[in-house]
Amino acid sequence: MILKLSIKNYILIEKLDVNFKEGFSSITGETGAGKSIILEALNLISGARVDHQIVGPKNEKCIVEGEFLISESLVDFFNFHDLDFDDHTILRREILLNGKSRAFINDSPVKLDIIKSLSKKLINVHSQNHNHILSNNNMYYELLDAYADQVNITKQYKKYFSDYTKTNNEIDFVQDKKNEFLKNIDYNRFIYNEIDQLGLKDGEKNLLEEKFNSLKNFDKIKSLLDDFHSLSLIQDETINERISKISNTVDKIGSYSSDFESFAKRFNNINIELEDLFTSISNYMNDLSFDQENFEKIQTRLYKINDLEKKYGLSSVKELIDKKNKLKDFIDDSSKFDKKIEKLNKKLNDLKIKMLQLSKTISNNRIASSKRIQSEILVAFEKLALKNAKIIFNLSECVDFNENGNNNLEVLFSANNSKVFTLSKIASGGEKSRILFALKSILAKKVNLPTLVFDEIDSGTSGEIANAIGRIMKIMGKKIQIISITHLAQVASKADHHYKVYKSNINNKVVTNINKLDNSERVDEIALMISGENVTESAINQASELLK
Repeated sequence: MILKLSIKNYILIEKLDVNFKEGFSSITGETGAGKSIILEALNLISGARVDHQIVGPKNEKCIVEGEFLISESLVDFFNFHDLDFDDHTILRREILLNGKSRAFINDSPVKLDIIKSLSKKLINVHSQNHNHILSNNNMYYELLDAYADQVNITKQYKKYFSDYTKTNNEIDFVQDKKNEFLKNIDYNRFIYNEIDQLGLKDGEKNLLEEKFNSLKNFDKIKSLLDDFHSLSLIQDETINERISKISNTVDKIGSYSSDFESFAKRFNNINIELEDLFTSISNYMNDLSFDQENFEKIQTRLYKINDLEKKYGLSSVKELIDKKNKLKDFIDDSSKFDKKIEKLNKKLNDLKIKMLQLSKTISNNRIASSKRIQSEILVAFEKLALKNAKIIFNLSECVDFNENGNNNLEVLFSANNSKVFTLSKIASGGEKSRILFALKSILAKKVNLPTLVFDEIDSGTSGEIANAIGRIMKIMGKKIQIISITHLAQVASKADHHYKVYKSNINNKVVTNINKLDNSERVDEIALMISGENVTESAINQASELLK
């Protein structure tokens, strides 16, 4: 329910706060006093489009704020949209001079669609130009299911239907991926074969480059080795032969002097190392040869590796091997698409069986409940001067599932036992308003509806019809919050709370205000509504009588 409506800098309103109560509240006031501003403010916090001309004379932004008492059933909505839940939740719209607006829920900025979605769960505004709701079958399904006591069954069905829709979409997605795969498979197989044919091994490029550089620089290496051999000869012996002789001499000295023992060991180590080093170099020189065929083979393989790396934007043999392995997995995936689709189709068929079972139960229950509802509608219609009018719920089965089962629903209307028309196509706005009001009053008996705001839906009625509307609103107010903007004394007098909208002149400025009336003020206001500007004693007596 709405607890408070705050309006700032909105046309003729500088600042206005209205505290609403539970039950049935009526709002009255002279034509042009500003009742429509209250309604438009409620529409704004419900996500309606804005006009920058509503911004008041202060040339500041316009702010409309509604505080609602909400139930914990909305926690999931807040969690889904990453909002802080509070049972006292505030919806706010801010409108700038240029017409741009911002929306907030509990001080968190949100998109307009989110505030619209939440407000639908909190408050519904109905007026004669809002009767398009009669063409929305969801309300009738809600009515039929509530009277069939199958809210939990339909909730389970809707969960199955949601899974069914998601599974269908997933099948389409996998099929698209498969089609895309089939388009690319030949190209990917070509790439795989091109890399696979090389028989690459991780690290081989480095070895090939080392061999290639050695063969490429064969002449330089051979020339330098010849230089090394020449330099290592001293007269007719090699350096290591000379060092060996020196080492033997030092070793002999060490046998006579302990001071030379350490020198002898060090020379011995040098001699061993040099001998090994010269042997290795000698072997290298003996094995050194240039093989033109091998050189060309290495050069060709390096060229192929470098060419593939460049072609596919890679920088190493390892990356080429990784790409080949991924392509193999991709090519092998061709059977996985079919397996995935087969698995999803099985899930889809299982859901179809469950949905079919539930939808048959739901459909049979709806047919049964429609007869009870039609009886209640006849009673409500009679009170609202729609005697002999009736509504017919024409339920039939359809081939495909929808969010409400496997029903097609056509709601028909007959006035005075005359020709039957589709309900949404009846012409009279007043008639539509009373029909919608009757349906809402019946739905309110079974469903916890949000706050209902009725904007002069009693327009064009009087006398006993107006009394009936007021009495029905009074009864509805015992279960849900009802706010009615009305010109009729009969309706206003039935309210639990009465608010008056009026204009006043303050410092040569016309401003709109709203007050909650006490019992005495209500008598005066209702008398004014009955007789006009010149309130008579008779009007006061009638007002007092209506308020009893």
